[in-house]
Amino acid sequence: MSEFMTTLHLRIYDAVRALRRAHASGDVDLCAAQAGEIEDLVEIAARHGVDIGSAYKELAHAA
Repeated sequence: MSEFMTTLHLRIYDAVRALRRAHASGDVDLCAAQAGEIEDLVEIAARHGVDIGSAYKELAHAA
């Protein structure tokens, strides 16, 4: 996996974790911000042809 792809996957993983924490704490504004970041990262992945589904599973198990 290239450094770009690895970084992108890690940023998505971190953003999803942050979204879950924000949701658990009831922070609506932070939830909206994290959801926006995830949308941006997914859009970047799509523009560059990066399959975020396959490597994300590996990252999720590594944490």
